[in-house]
Amino acid sequence: MVTHQILRKMSAAFVLLAVALSCSSTTTVTQAQKVAEKQKLQVGYGDLIFDYESEYMMIPVTLSGDEKQAGFPTVSPIYDSYEESRGSGIVGYNMIFYNKNSGESNILLNKKALISKFEYLLGKQEPENPSEGNVQTNQPKQNRSQKVSRKPQNQWLLFHIIDSDTNADGKLDRADAIIGYLSNLGGKSLQAITPPDTQLMSWVFDEKSGGIFLTIRKDSDGDRKFTEKDGIDFVRVNVSQPNVGKEIIDGKTRQELQKIIIN
Repeated sequence: MVTHQILRKMSAAFVLLAVALSCSSTTTVTQAQKVAEKQKLQVGYGDLIFDYESEYMMIPVTLSGDEKQAGFPTVSPIYDSYEESRGSGIVGYNMIFYNKNSGESNILLNKKALISKFEYLLGKQEPENPSEGNVQTNQPKQNRSQKVSRKPQNQWLLFHIIDSDTNADGKLDRADAIIGYLSNLGGKSLQAITPPDTQLMSWVFDEKSGGIFLTIRKDSDGDRKFTEKDGIDFVRVNVSQPNVGKEIIDGKTRQELQKIIIN
């Protein structure tokens, strides 16, 4: 009887030892795989983003060998004007700004993040040839107030940046919060202008008032996902003093609407 108990204890000990060795081996293999995958990754660069009227050009920073990261093109178009690059959807991990006159360069971000998109805040221009208004033509008249100038009247870039793994899935992608940031055309004075844990959806810039009006989506139900079930909100940002925007619809207005429409 004693012998059987000893054998059972010895068997259990061998099983535990085997499990421990197996786990250790698996951990070693997993760590080795991570190291190998990391060694395959190298910093890469997209094509120049170039505008002849600006003193700066930009170089997107990517990772070569990053095929697993969804939505990461390795080539970025070269643009001849601000109009063409607006809403271009350039994607990268960072951005280099190079001053064509001084030869100085700087990087936009000092932390790991994903630049989902960048856009210029464009101004408007007066007609190039005012005398054209006296010339008769059979072409339809254009609303000149809507004509976009080649060179921005204001010196700002709007970045859509993913810098936090808000859904805790171990990676940064468009399922996470997308925060709006403003910087000058040299990639400096970077400032968040939308609240954390939200997704920037769209925006409108009113040059006359100097305000950017942004539409954001909140994680209203707290499930770490951004879906159509979540609430939409609006914030206003003054470009002369950029900061996290103030909500346009206040609590009192929401309560009044609740009483009028639902209660």
